[in-house]
Amino acid sequence: MITNHPFKKMLTLLALTFCVVFVMASVQPLKPEPIDTLLLNFDQKPGLKTARDFFAYMDQEQFMDEPVVFTSSTPLDTMKALVWYWAGEWYYAEQDYVRAEKNLLRALELMEYADEKSISDNLAMLGLAYMRQSKYDEALHYMRRCYQLDSKSGDPDRISSSLNTIAGTLLAAGNPEEAEGYILKAITYAKQADNPSRMAVIYGMASEIENRLEHSEKALLYADSACLVEATTGNRYKMAVRQTQKASILVGMARYAEAERILADVVPFFRETGDQLSLAIALNKCGMAANGIGRTDEAVNYFSEAIDICVRIGNPYNEAYAQRAIYEILYKSNPDAAKIHLERYHQLKDSLYSHATAEQLARFNAEFGRDELEKEKEWLTRRNHRLVAIGAAAGIVVLIGILISLIWFRRRQTKINEQLTSMMAELNEARLSAEQKSETPENPAEQTSETPETPEEPEEPEEYLTPEDKQFLRKLILAVTQMMNHQAVTVTQVADKMCMSPKTLNRRLQYLTGEGAKRYIMRIQLEQAKIMLLRNLDIPIVEIGNRCGFEDHSSFTRTFTQNVGISPSDYRSSRGQ
Repeated sequence: MITNHPFKKMLTLLALTFCVVFVMASVQPLKPEPIDTLLLNFDQKPGLKTARDFFAYMDQEQFMDEPVVFTSSTPLDTMKALVWYWAGEWYYAEQDYVRAEKNLLRALELMEYADEKSISDNLAMLGLAYMRQSKYDEALHYMRRCYQLDSKSGDPDRISSSLNTIAGTLLAAGNPEEAEGYILKAITYAKQADNPSRMAVIYGMASEIENRLEHSEKALLYADSACLVEATTGNRYKMAVRQTQKASILVGMARYAEAERILADVVPFFRETGDQLSLAIALNKCGMAANGIGRTDEAVNYFSEAIDICVRIGNPYNEAYAQRAIYEILYKSNPDAAKIHLERYHQLKDSLYSHATAEQLARFNAEFGRDELEKEKEWLTRRNHRLVAIGAAAGIVVLIGILISLIWFRRRQTKINEQLTSMMAELNEARLSAEQKSETPENPAEQTSETPETPEEPEEPEEYLTPEDKQFLRKLILAVTQMMNHQAVTVTQVADKMCMSPKTLNRRLQYLTGEGAKRYIMRIQLEQAKIMLLRNLDIPIVEIGNRCGFEDHSSFTRTFTQNVGISPSDYRSSRGQ
């Protein structure tokens, strides 16, 4: 038999080639999701058509309660803000928290002039996206901003919602004591709002917080209350979430059989709906119940599946829970495998709880009594001592730096304010000179004797503004004073006049003056009003406010009083004298 026959080799090669071509032809490339394509189209060519296409798909998927309608007069920035906000909502619902964060941040940048309710909604979603990624500092930053806006609104439903999200973030960050204060406030406002859905959510959060504080009876009472309220809404998904919370409490009370009966219903439901986060949480509770009964192999399987899901969706908080649980089960029977889970747990714990103290670690170590944990405790204690010493030294340096920066910033702001007043005065002098140009000039000799020119004092070195910066501000002041005669002035209009985008204008003014574009334009209006109040005593105050771009007399008086300290009429009478 000839094994190396050329013809046989050729046939083999042809067969392999055919197989490769067939496999490549049969494998279809993964198609992007429709929402990804629509969002990419809008990013590449933002406009009315691509925005309408995006929201048409959202309506088709019944993702929104009410349709978003755009017209040809809708500003482009408004379209962008709404598209990016709802893209963030979509990705959050899909548990893609990184893309949710990206789109919500883009939307927030364009919401400077949106209504406070829209800004609050964006801040709340952004805080939740950060919380799901275990970025608790960022989450609390945006959630507290949201709470401030909701408090101003006086709406108890919105206030209770923002308090609830703050409490949930604090709980996830390992601060159940502080979370309890927020959730109790949330319950008070939710009762005022009389919103059953909100009440169920808040009761559910209260049960989790009390369970973490080991107030089992109180936690179970809140969980039952949440289930009762949720039953009136008829929402099966939310009821499954409340049941999972109740099962968690029952596990903590060692009522494992009751917990397993509940979880036997909710786990298949979460698998069916595809809610990976809720499924991972429920699997962790299944593992705890199985371990409590003594079925350790089954418990490890539950925890392992939960770990796989958490790694896939990027949820380190619940992964850490499962890693620690497997370590507790295996540390006697399989120390090598247990060590791997312990190391992973410590990695996650350090990223989640940067504020962890040696005392917290001591409680953990006493519970399990492992030599490895004792070594870990000693190492962390030494590290914390070093960090405290370094932190104290760094804190002193930072404090000195902040004081210097504040002094420098105050001097800089004072200088820029003086230059603004000076430039306004120059522009008005130029205008008055042009109006009086046709009149007969007085005797030069008399004029010289009455208004002798005084030698200017040597100017300080220009520390803060370059000639180009001063020219830019002069151009801006001139543009605003020309535009504001009997009409309101917007940032978009001024930006168009300056041949730049509103975002660029805002960023440059923030750098030069420390104030945003809207605030700086208002200052120009007020400076112009102050000059006109003193130089045009025959013009009524109402007319001056109108000429300076204020919508009505009350708006002008309120803004002037808040920023100058006295009313326009008092300013005219006191400064005029």
